[in-house]
Amino acid sequence: MNKHTVFVAGKRFILLSDDKEEYVKKLAEDVSNTILKIGEENPTLDRRSAALLCALDYADDLEKEKTRNKSLSNSAQPFIAQADKQSKQIRELKELIEKKDKEIAELKNQKEEVKKESADELKTLDAAEDVKEEVKPEEKTEVKTEEPPKAEKPMGRKKKKKNKGYKPMRQYSLFEDEKN
Repeated sequence: MNKHTVFVAGKRFILLSDDKEEYVKKLAEDVSNTILKIGEENPTLDRRSAALLCALDYADDLEKEKTRNKSLSNSAQPFIAQADKQSKQIRELKELIEKKDKEIAELKNQKEEVKKESADELKTLDAAEDVKEEVKPEEKTEVKTEEPPKAEKPMGRKKKKKNKGYKPMRQYSLFEDEKN
């Protein structure tokens, strides 16, 4: 605690406070000015009565500020609730983003693995093609296979093909004249 010497309405006071000296002196000056103003407006009042009226004036201001503060606090409640809700949504979205980032990282890893495997497979295929090119195809040799001998037909009567009354019919075209 610090000791501060101040003058209020011409009277000296020593105050103990944790606040800075400038702040304490400013408060004392404001109170002193208010007491002097009340004394000028009511010349019949002594300093003690003016100090009491000053205290009432400050008490009135304090109560009005408390009421105003409470009113502002009540009107701010919906906004505070909305801010809390939005904060929760932001947290959830951040978690979702982190989850999606992990999924993206996993997919990138899988992609790299697939690329590596594909590269390995291509190298294997290229190596196989190189081996095929090195091995020259042998000249094709025609292998003649003998046809099996035809079975001899038994001797006997030959069957005649019978024409069983089939006669080809004339085809008509939609584009021909009917006279033909």
